[in-house]
Amino acid sequence: MRVAIGSDPGAKWDMCEFKAQHMLTYSVENFLFGDYNLGPSGSGQTTFQPRLGIGTDKLAVGALADRWEVPDPLTYSFHLREGIKWQNKHPTFGREVTADEITADAQRVIECRWPRHDFVDSVSSDDSDGDGVNDTITYHTNKPISFWGYEFAWGPYLIADAPETIELGTDDPMNHSGTGPWMVKSYTAASTIEFEKNPDYWGSYTFDGTEYQIPFLDGVTEIVIPQEATRLAAIRTGQIDHIMRVRAADRPTLEDTNPELGKALAMEDSFGYFMPMNKPPFDDIKVRTAMNLAIDRDVYTEALFEGDSIMLAFPLQPEWPLHYEDLSMQPQAVQDYHVYNPDGAEALLDEAGLARGSDGTRFEIDLLISNSNQMQIEAAEISIGFWDDIGVKVTMEPVDGPVLQSRLFEKQFDFFANNVTGRPNALNDFRVGHQWNRSNLNDPAYNQKWEDVLTATDSEEQARLIKEATSAFLELVPSVQTPAGLGGDYWQPWLKNHNGERVLAFVDYASRWAYVWVDQDLRKAETGFAD
Repeated sequence: MRVAIGSDPGAKWDMCEFKAQHMLTYSVENFLFGDYNLGPSGSGQTTFQPRLGIGTDKLAVGALADRWEVPDPLTYSFHLREGIKWQNKHPTFGREVTADEITADAQRVIECRWPRHDFVDSVSSDDSDGDGVNDTITYHTNKPISFWGYEFAWGPYLIADAPETIELGTDDPMNHSGTGPWMVKSYTAASTIEFEKNPDYWGSYTFDGTEYQIPFLDGVTEIVIPQEATRLAAIRTGQIDHIMRVRAADRPTLEDTNPELGKALAMEDSFGYFMPMNKPPFDDIKVRTAMNLAIDRDVYTEALFEGDSIMLAFPLQPEWPLHYEDLSMQPQAVQDYHVYNPDGAEALLDEAGLARGSDGTRFEIDLLISNSNQMQIEAAEISIGFWDDIGVKVTMEPVDGPVLQSRLFEKQFDFFANNVTGRPNALNDFRVGHQWNRSNLNDPAYNQKWEDVLTATDSEEQARLIKEATSAFLELVPSVQTPAGLGGDYWQPWLKNHNGERVLAFVDYASRWAYVWVDQDLRKAETGFAD
């Protein structure tokens, strides 16, 4: 199976440095992930489209763990799947996994990413059945963890690497070995990443009453195709089997030329421009508000999304109905700065002491942005035009993904562009000292509201507190958010048992492929090649 990706993830896949963790999900597993039987190819209880994957263990099944429990609000235990083994390849060669090494790697990640996990007091290996062998990994926390599933079970942080991988180094993809369905076969920079099936994978899948060992496919190849037009041509001609995030403007033509393709629409990220609130000129809320008033959000809707968008999609979006409140339900000040008002923007900048100079410029600033997301760059070009109208000269500084992340973590930027996913725990990124705190937000009143969310154990109370924290966040104006549209995922008719699933755990775009297969006869009839 061949899928297209827009940029090279790089050779370093590392949990501590938070680099290309989505690539790790091919071979390295979470404790839990989404139950494929509950998604579009099963009962349809969930879409498996939001990047968070699942928001509750009610939609989960065991992966690295076969069972789990939360005996009290400060204890989160995961029983290691009995007999589970590391992949039978370099450097682990099929040996059995131990609870002690999973615990040790969790502690390593906690320490290297401190203070991200400062709520964890310790991680222990325990013997749950008294046979003298530790078989359970338990996180002991210093406060209740409202988002315990995201933090420990299916999130992007505490995913264990084999100790041999850590010893050899994570800068070579061939060193990775996990317990997941796919093994790294090859990595060619800026070209392809190949994975082959793990023949000893523990998983199975029942289809039409028959249980099968998975994965069905022999392998998956990710092909790096930076140009959108080239990716579209590849799906049209059958050179690739799946493509994600086709923009609204391209969908009608693709569907006209290839009506046989499968299709699913999913809410995409919002494009955000984050303003460091601890550095001038963005330490003044008047300036941050002016940057918002300067842009006409309807222009993005028409130019990028063919007139169909969601105005407020961060920090939450409508895919989370228990937590989401649209713009009309936000405080009046938040509603006001979402209205295009360039005169109001200019007045606020005057009040902030940022008068126009002789050349009409109030101030100049560089915008750090990814060089691999064409739509994000187009959105930024629109934004820059609006800001230029009020005398703010913004210059894009496009960089590779690893550089973008490194400079974010080191806070080496004055203005930061980032596509962001609305989800219930999105505001966790804005905790004081968090690496992903794009706005360097540190407001005591807001901080307390989010801490209240993190310790809420009742789901209804948690939802109420999330709504309060969201409004408080928006009132601080830490960013300029553009509308979010829908992206189209398309797949060939010979790709079977796939119906638009995106992720089974946070940024886990790989596990879903274990459940699909290719009708080789159909592919050969349509394209002339079976493999």
